Amino acid sequence: MNVITRYLICEHHIPLTATIIREFSQQLEASLHQQYMIPLSYLNISRTRKELKLMKSIQHRLKKGNYNLRVTDKSGVFHIGNSVDYEKKAEAYRQKTGTYIELDSNPLWSVFDKVIFFLNHLRSKKYILSWQLDKMMPKREKIQLAYLYFIPKSHKAGTPLRPIVSSMNMPTTGISKFLDKLIRPIFDKHARSTTIIDGVDLIHRLEAYTTNGHL
Repeated sequence: MNVITRYLICEHHIPLTATIIREFSQQLEASLHQQYMIPLSYLNISRTRKELKLMKSIQHRLKKGNYNLRVTDKSGVFHIGNSVDYEKKAEAYRQKTGTYIELDSNPLWSVFDKVIFFLNHLRSKKYILSWQLDKMMPKREKIQLAYLYFIPKSHKAGTPLRPIVSSMNMPTTGISKFLDKLIRPIFDKHARSTTIIDGVDLIHRLEAYTTNGHL
């Protein structure tokens, strides 16, 4: 609870005495107590056991048939596919595009050391403040090398794969998030008129262009 309270105060500048913090704390405490402290009913225990049995059965069938289970692109449903076919499509994509290569060694700790050195250097020169250093400093126990994975596009013929690069826990993520908070408001201010956020925004822009006689 103290961690959440500090986050609300530091990140969102909500006063400690604000009513919303007290109400949120009470609701969270009640919810956690309801979920983890009150004994389960016989019905919930029975349902939990059935769901666990079903989950283990699914895992066994997937492993036995050499299948993999993936969330599909866009539709949000699950897709069951042959693992060998999945690997062949992934390799074919890498060979065709030449965009990604398999690393011979893990550069994670080299990148980590360089980030640490760079941030400490900035702090020693007083280019950044102590709290800014803390915001950008990577945590050794949480960092992870960026990796590539694929999700199936089941709405298309042949179920091709869409490449996704996950870099949420890279040593440079803290720097990226910190700079984004500084730069994002400036970008939004000056580039909003030429930025399309989503499909709905695109339709509104087209309607405005039509009304103004641009289309």
